[in-house]
Amino acid sequence: MIPAIPPIPTIAAESVGAAQVAGPGSAGTSMSSPASADSFHNILGQAIDSLNGTTSNATNLSLEAAVGKASAVDATVASTEAELATQLATALTSKAVTSLNAIMNMPV
Repeated sequence: MIPAIPPIPTIAAESVGAAQVAGPGSAGTSMSSPASADSFHNILGQAIDSLNGTTSNATNLSLEAAVGKASAVDATVASTEAELATQLATALTSKAVTSLNAIMNMPV
């Protein structure tokens, strides 16, 4: 059984000013609320925390398997999950950068 590892605490939305989250010139829009449950900022933060938890879990299980406290099967499964999660994050980052570059190169 793979033990649960608590997520790393994120920066509280209250400590980040609304102008930093929303960006300049967006006051008065729905994006100016940093506490929005489904904001891009929160979704991205949760995804990064999930990736970090997955990789930490794989590292811990690998170390436990090395000293005989965990099975090699659990360590292999956790390692594969971490590898797939990292590949997904890398692919999404690459697509996001490509999309941003395409938008920036559009004629106005």
